Amino acid sequence: MTQAAPIPAVPGHVYADLVKGPVSSAIPVTQLSQVFILPSLLDDLSSVDRLLITKRLRVKSVIFLRGKMNRFFVRTPDRNLVYTVEEENSWWVGYFCYGLRPLQLRVMNSLGLEVMRINRPYACTARVLPCQLQHLDVFSPPGRLIGTIEQQWAAVRPLYLIKDENGRELFWIRGPFITLSLFRDVEFPMQRPDGTPVGSTCKRWQGLVHALLFAPITDRFGVAFERDLTVEEKALLLAATLLIDYMYYDV
Repeated sequence: MTQAAPIPAVPGHVYADLVKGPVSSAIPVTQLSQVFILPSLLDDLSSVDRLLITKRLRVKSVIFLRGKMNRFFVRTPDRNLVYTVEEENSWWVGYFCYGLRPLQLRVMNSLGLEVMRINRPYACTARVLPCQLQHLDVFSPPGRLIGTIEQQWAAVRPLYLIKDENGRELFWIRGPFITLSLFRDVEFPMQRPDGTPVGSTCKRWQGLVHALLFAPITDRFGVAFERDLTVEEKALLLAATLLIDYMYYDV
């Protein structure tokens, strides 16, 4: 019978480096932060500097006493749909509170994913009760605060302050002396705390026939801002634009 050749011994120095210490397979934290960085839910705003908004009243909800609720379509100037905004509120508040009604706005992208939520508690107008000023909380994703919009008391001109999640002042919005949109567009300039302009929101005049017959059902307005703003800042300016529409042009 043929005898098997013995297995040669392996020199000890071959494994010397392997037994010097435990081998760690952990990835450094800095590399982990790079590997698991997720895109922001608001990335649709990263390359835009202007948004066109169409408001439509959900007529069936009004007719069947399910509440007065709006739906907004947010598009780019080339008519690409960016967001659909759905209003939610208690069924009775729209019939009695009109534009001051408390509500939540659910902002959904073109895939139907909710990317932002806007919460507005009830508050009376500043000219009636100065202690009750408008306040919006903006979340993205829902549950994570990214900023607030706060109305400031002013005797004549509308005044709003936009803050980030840490309470730092980002922008001021100073409205015109006359907010009525009659034979003209109405602009609300936006600027940084140092006075540098960053954009404006505009309520468009669409003609006398529209104002008399269709304004309660459908309306158009828009917002323009600097392209290099962060997506969170653009989202806050969009939320402020919706608040201004409710305050002055929702009937």
